[in-house]
Amino acid sequence: MRKKEIIEEIVKKNDKYCSLVWFARTDPKNFGIPGVLDAFEGVIDKYPKDVSDLSSEGSDWHHGFNSGMLAGMRYVLSLYEDGVEIAEEEFPFLDT
Repeated sequence: MRKKEIIEEIVKKNDKYCSLVWFARTDPKNFGIPGVLDAFEGVIDKYPKDVSDLSSEGSDWHHGFNSGMLAGMRYVLSLYEDGVEIAEEEFPFLDT
């Protein structure tokens, strides 16, 4: 696998975990904001098993896992794009 393909796969995982962390943090009171409900439902459609896990008895564990994966993916991407100093400074960047 070439470096470009590896980075593309990391970006896909980053997007997935960013979506799941955002989903878990989203307050239904914000559904009136344009685009929020559509994005929320889009996460449900794209990641049904993961969304189900976030509603299960182990939801805290799953949210923690997703947050850790998001931090890790962002760290690797920042290493690649910006270098060690910035990656270390930004870690763990969990804004969604």
